Amino acid sequence: MFQSKFKVDYRLIAKIPGGLKEKVVLNVGTFFPIDEILFASKVKEFYSIDIAPEIIRVANQIADREIHPDFRSRVKIMVADATKLPFEDNFFDVSFSFSTIEHIPEKEKRTKAFKELIRVTKKGGYVIITVPNKLNLGKYLRSTSMQKRGLSPFGYEHHYFPWEIKNIMIQNGIKPFFYCSSAGDYSGVFLKPYDLLVKYFGHRMGWVGFKL
Repeated sequence: MFQSKFKVDYRLIAKIPGGLKEKVVLNVGTFFPIDEILFASKVKEFYSIDIAPEIIRVANQIADREIHPDFRSRVKIMVADATKLPFEDNFFDVSFSFSTIEHIPEKEKRTKAFKELIRVTKKGGYVIITVPNKLNLGKYLRSTSMQKRGLSPFGYEHHYFPWEIKNIMIQNGIKPFFYCSSAGDYSGVFLKPYDLLVKYFGHRMGWVGFKL
């Protein structure tokens, strides 16, 4: 999990000028509040939402324990529905959803969640979306099989092709400018052609773009 976050989530954040420093940030889909803990000292405000009250209760307990008191007030973890976000239009500097929207079973609600994430982002602000990668055939088939047998640890999980997420962003007024996945070597040890051959096939992938 953590290796995947560094290869995908934090690599995408790093493409935002200035990162999350002094920005108002939205995270759609909270579980263990690792992002909130990591960035609390940098952001202006950090809003995290999830639809499950128990997840929010536990996340707030962890945040109370792990975030320094000087920065805890910047982090607001609350119950909310990704398809009906309780925020004004153009409110956030950066909005992201890391491996969350794919767990919404209904296609119409997934579409609405993407639109809501973008609606609440300021013009000129940044949107990051990461999801399971359908190009990773092994993970896709394993996930599908586990779901059919009722053995999936996270319930429903929809996989996307990279170009599907890119097109969703474009259709909703976002200009995507950087893609990465959990595959490939980003350390600079291997040659660039290696990355070009494998980078599209990691089991998690995502895009970052800015709102026009």
